[in-house]
Formats: sequence, structure tokens, C-alpha cells
Amino acid sequence: MITIQTRVTVDEQGVATLRLPAEIAPGQHDVVLVIGEAAARPRAPIMTGFPRHDVQVDLPAGFSFRREELYDDSGRGS
Repeated sequence: MITIQTRVTVDEQGVATLRLPAEIAPGQHDVVLVIGEAAARPRAPIMTGFPRHDVQVDLPAGFSFRREELYDDSGRGS
């Protein structure tokens, strides 16, 4: 196994081009790419475009939808 540390430029389409040393034989190779966390751009939310419904419900102050607040001891809705 050979370890090569280099810098690459990634274009807008996500394509990275790099030049390898001459001792790397042509052909297919398994490569591990590590991207620093600071370099990652924020992802768009996965679930988008769902309709929103504003339901006017008066909930007790501090209500948090915890299981203990939703169900009684039998596991059924209170």
C-alpha cells in the first residue's frame, strides 16, 4: 500500500483531478479519500417541499412531545 498526501481542486460538478507519481501503475486502484470536515459544504435539508399545516392547538406550557407526556403507563394515548 502506498500513502500519497496531496491537494486537489474540486470543481462545481464535484470532479477532482489529481496527478499521481510515475510509480503508480495504470489501471483500477482502490482509493480512500478523506475530506476535512471544515471543507464540506452544508447539505440541503433532505425532506423539503412538504406542505405545512398550521393547526391552532393550545398545548400546556412546556409541553415537549416526550413519550411520557403522550402515553400513559399502559402505552396508550392519554
